[in-house]
Amino acid sequence: MDCLDCHSRPAHQVMAPNDAVDVAMAAGRIDPKVPFAKAKVVAALTQPYTSKPEAVQAIATSLHAAYPDPAQADPLIAETQTIYRQNFFPEMKTGWRTHPNNIGHKDWNGCFRCHDGNHKTADGKKTIAASDCNSCHLILAQGSGEQLKKLNADGYTFFHIDSEFSEFSCTTCHTGGPQLP
Repeated sequence: MDCLDCHSRPAHQVMAPNDAVDVAMAAGRIDPKVPFAKAKVVAALTQPYTSKPEAVQAIATSLHAAYPDPAQADPLIAETQTIYRQNFFPEMKTGWRTHPNNIGHKDWNGCFRCHDGNHKTADGKKTIAASDCNSCHLILAQGSGEQLKKLNADGYTFFHIDSEFSEFSCTTCHTGGPQLP
């Protein structure tokens, strides 16, 4: 085993569509006030295109249909096309699906490839289960609203904000974008 077994991104970062759109929204390049912007942009990004020119045209067509007002559509289209050019390489048949980012565990199994409860330490005494978030993380605050203001220097036991899980992998639900049939 070497560094690249886990850390597979020594150079160019290929972002998952959900993450790329989140970054663009946080940076103000996509207006979060545009209704359903994230869903429409991710849907446009993740269609199976055979070339960048085809993708650029299809993205424009799709988003113009969803947003007839050019003042809303044009900036959205320009940023979506930029995201596509930076993260999708259809002529090379490569992109975010073909090159998983194994640093972390949200969109790909990354850490969970080994920390799955099935792999043991050399002495055979210890495993790290995927649901044992506190093995690697010190969770200082979690939740929303007022809960996030309650810092705990000793750390909280992780809970998923939407529901309770006991044995799970983040990648069960978090996939980076819609999966193709």
